[in-house]
Amino acid sequence: MTGPHIRWRRRGWRLPRPGRVVSRRPGPLTTLVAVAVLAAAVGWWAGRSIQSPAEAARHAAAPAAGAVTVPVERREIATAVVVRGAMGFAEPQALTVDADLGDGEVGKLVVTGRVPRPGAMLDEGDVALQVSGRPVIVLNGVIPMYRALSPGSTGPDVRQLEGALVRLGHFSGVPDDTYDSRTSAAVERLYRAVGYAPVGPSVEQEQQLSAGRERVSAAGTDLDRARAALAAVRRGPSDEQLSVARAQVRSAGAAHDAAVQERDAAIAAGAPAATISRLTAEVEAALVAVEVARADLAELTAGADVRAAEAAVTVAAKRLTEARVALGRLRDAVGVRLPRGEVAFVSALPRRVDRVDTALGREVNGKVLSLTAAALEVTTSVSAEEHGLLKVGQRAQLDEGDGVTTVSGEVSHVADKPGTGGAVEGQYEVRLQPLGTVPAELHGRDLRIRIPISSTEGAVLAVPLAALITDASGAARVRVVDAGGGRDVPVVVGLSSGGFAEVRAAEAALAEGDLVVVGERS
Repeated sequence: MTGPHIRWRRRGWRLPRPGRVVSRRPGPLTTLVAVAVLAAAVGWWAGRSIQSPAEAARHAAAPAAGAVTVPVERREIATAVVVRGAMGFAEPQALTVDADLGDGEVGKLVVTGRVPRPGAMLDEGDVALQVSGRPVIVLNGVIPMYRALSPGSTGPDVRQLEGALVRLGHFSGVPDDTYDSRTSAAVERLYRAVGYAPVGPSVEQEQQLSAGRERVSAAGTDLDRARAALAAVRRGPSDEQLSVARAQVRSAGAAHDAAVQERDAAIAAGAPAATISRLTAEVEAALVAVEVARADLAELTAGADVRAAEAAVTVAAKRLTEARVALGRLRDAVGVRLPRGEVAFVSALPRRVDRVDTALGREVNGKVLSLTAAALEVTTSVSAEEHGLLKVGQRAQLDEGDGVTTVSGEVSHVADKPGTGGAVEGQYEVRLQPLGTVPAELHGRDLRIRIPISSTEGAVLAVPLAALITDASGAARVRVVDAGGGRDVPVVVGLSSGGFAEVRAAEAALAEGDLVVVGERS
């Protein structure tokens, strides 16, 4: 045997016999050699597969140079102001109760009834709360009830009170700055309407009023009598009166003649001196009766003194006027009093009770109710640029940002000055009124507000802003790429929003689907 066979024999190997399978466990050296060979093979393969960045760049194929194009689209383009704002019941106002209630002798201020529930609505003329048996009536106004009002009070707060009484139908005059008897009567009607007794005059003041009314009544009776006397004088004597007066003259004359005859007969018969003296006195008395009857008749026929009767009427009328003026002043001074704590002037009624800070039987100490506007409102702020685009009455869409639950709204207020109404410096407060029913899940949420500003009112040809090319004159064009190469198409740019712009070109010069250049691939 030659070389290999000699090495095999030295290592103890033998050739297998034909048809026999020989199986031997390799030795340690054989295992080490196999592992080394396998590791070398893996290393070779990894070296072939792993490349450095530089090598990868050398082997990468460079992209082909050319224009980057996008198709012309038809789409509606709309601009809008989009901000976020909080929805809630705005214009919070605290309601407190003053200690001036009733006649001032109510003792402790304790809630005794009419406690509203949160969410209840308070309108003008409603009783918000009952404290120590007295009402707290809400009226519409901006001047707080800083003092009690009574006959003789003057000022703009009186005019505000009378305006509320007019709206409630209790005052029929023109509101002014003076609390007079008309105001007092209207306040009394207000109290009767809500089921409470007004704070009226004292016992002494009532007695003064009664005496004044009696003086007016007596003066009126005197005037009636004087007027009746004047009317009688102007009419003159009646036929009956004249007939009676003439009959009295005739009767007195006949009595006188009879007395004279009786006296003369007594003298002729030589009657005693005493009898003649008596008969002579009767003659003289009969003569006086004749003169009186003639005087009465003369007075009737001569006419009465009309001027004296007219003077009596003038005096009686003056006394009645003076009595009425005095009674009016008394009424103005002692009418119904409006305590400071029984009316709360609240702006923009009706109002919603947002929170009740007291309870039945609890002593009043500070704020008792928290009121808010009756309607939900969304408040936000915008920049100066956005402020110039907004105005009251614009419609808006309100949602949480996902577009699932949406509510329509309307701009109700746009601040004139920045930094007002809670807006930060440089921002303008904007308030929106939701329209229709607001889902409960949106109450108190931070919402996305989208206020459309302008729209193309339908689909128009539109291209990305990157496709527009503007020259020094301001004229715009787009570069269209087609099978024939490239061409520039002049366009008029319309509304732009969201990275797209409306374009108008000559007829057939540009169509939906045309490819326009938005950049170059290097």
